Amino acid sequence: MDLKNRIVMPPMVTRYGSENGFVTERTRNYYEARARGGAALLIVEATYIHPYGHAFPNQLGISDDGFIPGLGELVQVIHRHDAKAAIQLHHGGRTAKSELTGMPSVAPSPLAIPGGEVPRELTIEEIAQIVTYFARAAIRARKAGFNGVEIHGAHGYLIDQFLSRASNRRQDIYGGDLTNRVRFLIEIIKAVKEAAGRDYPVWCRINGQEYGVEEGTTLKEAQETARMAQEAGINAVHVSAFGPTSPVNLTSPAFRPAVIEDLATEIKKAVSVPVIAVGRISPEAGERILKEGKADLIAIGKTLLADPEFPDKVASGRREDITPCIVCMGCRDDLRSTTIAGIRCSANAALGKEAEYKITPAKRPRKVLVVGGGPAGMEATRVAALRGHRVILYEKEPVLGGQLLTATVSPHKDRIKPLAEYLKTQVKKLGVEINLGTEVTTVLVEQIDPQAVVLATGVTTFTPEIPGLNQAHPVHATDVLANRVAVGNRVVVIGGELVGCETAEFLAQKGKKVTITRRSPEIALGVKPSLRAFSLDRLRQEGVTLLPGITYQQVTPDGLVVTTKEGEKKTIAADNIVLAAGSTSNNKLYQEFEGKVPEVHLIGDCSEPRTIRDAIADGFRIACQL
Repeated sequence: MDLKNRIVMPPMVTRYGSENGFVTERTRNYYEARARGGAALLIVEATYIHPYGHAFPNQLGISDDGFIPGLGELVQVIHRHDAKAAIQLHHGGRTAKSELTGMPSVAPSPLAIPGGEVPRELTIEEIAQIVTYFARAAIRARKAGFNGVEIHGAHGYLIDQFLSRASNRRQDIYGGDLTNRVRFLIEIIKAVKEAAGRDYPVWCRINGQEYGVEEGTTLKEAQETARMAQEAGINAVHVSAFGPTSPVNLTSPAFRPAVIEDLATEIKKAVSVPVIAVGRISPEAGERILKEGKADLIAIGKTLLADPEFPDKVASGRREDITPCIVCMGCRDDLRSTTIAGIRCSANAALGKEAEYKITPAKRPRKVLVVGGGPAGMEATRVAALRGHRVILYEKEPVLGGQLLTATVSPHKDRIKPLAEYLKTQVKKLGVEINLGTEVTTVLVEQIDPQAVVLATGVTTFTPEIPGLNQAHPVHATDVLANRVAVGNRVVVIGGELVGCETAEFLAQKGKKVTITRRSPEIALGVKPSLRAFSLDRLRQEGVTLLPGITYQQVTPDGLVVTTKEGEKKTIAADNIVLAAGSTSNNKLYQEFEGKVPEVHLIGDCSEPRTIRDAIADGFRIACQL
């Protein structure tokens, strides 16, 4: 297989398929955008080879010949842009959902994943049948026109469940020593090569290591697995990682680029076939890895969700125009959502909406006033300017950024800074008239005389009603993070959601004794599932005291008086009280402007306090409607 460059889009489940696993127009549009953007090889997401291996709602299927026409159409849109198409063959094993499959999940051993159902142990005959399912799926992939297939042997799914001693306790020929545990993968590789043809490219994805898993796969075992897979006939190895403390999972503090390049490096030493490296690889790191011979192909994943044109922008030297992935893990959390069908991106509102969210020239360019230079305001400005509107942007602070500026201050949040820089760069490059340090009034609006106004004025901090609180002169979390105020050594943070937790960690790292209080029964309930455990663990490590489920009594000169959920009345000594108890929309200008300008829109937090993703989505959507 000849590729035009060494950039691979790895398989990432999107949930853009139909309920019964067929390719949809949304699926085609998503993949075509990434093919058009310059990636050389697109590996279509984990696709179930049998209904009993169905692990995600709206997951693509290849378990029946009826899927071939739709998959063939998907291949065509990828090939249209001089890119090659492969597909990942997948069986969920014990991660499959009985509500999707209609039967209990199966696995090498009856061991459940945390919070999951106990699977049924596969018989020898059933294992042989699943091998056949993989082979038949590969035949369908070739009939559909795919240039190759990837066998999913990583990330805790069925094949990996056989490979890992942590999930395989069998005592027969498929369990015990490594040779036996690899047997299932080897049989699949041989069956797939035999069925699809010896000339058909086939490779597998494996874990270079399992992190934080007792008796999990070691790097040495992964090297040996790769050797055996090569002997069985694979044409490449795609090296990933798995486990609760994996560097790619944000349950560890590793934010450097190419976080698991060492795994690819060591697997490369064990095989002679090409190695695909993955794991938050930046362009510079990718070039270095290739030059040093540590891998042969570079997989770029979440970055291509944020910006499908990443390859072309890098190749043409337009690095500042790349929409950055902020590693918020929201796309990952969407996979398990029961209310959202399809992954979303905080930085790219058009993800999964490529057809509807095209930036097209405005039919009637107008003068547009945007009030507020946070993420919503800057995104609205960017898109409106690209559409040909004359945009005037006002921000009352001396710099652009809004709440993105304080969001980057908290520990482990420096990854948000590139988004703020990207948006600032774009509005400046587009020639937008930017006015800083000026608060917008009705008089100013009358002078500007815009044809449309977009309000992105953010929020005002909520102050809870606690007797004595105002006399204690509390400070706001945003002022603390921005270093606008100083606090003493003993600090109580009122509010236990994201802002409160981040402020507490920020202060604890400065040596402060910090207590978080909140009325709700748990801390950080609104924090994304992928990040919540990570955040709470860090707070505990920093010595932060967590007090959920309390009732506020009063604030005295001695501190904050509360009643704990156990009914104990206690005083928490505090030199300062920091407010992080939520916020309310700052939409007062909306009422003032109504009737005075032809069109007024509310976006971002001034419409409703939400997330960065919601702010960006609001800005993009409204700008497309102008």
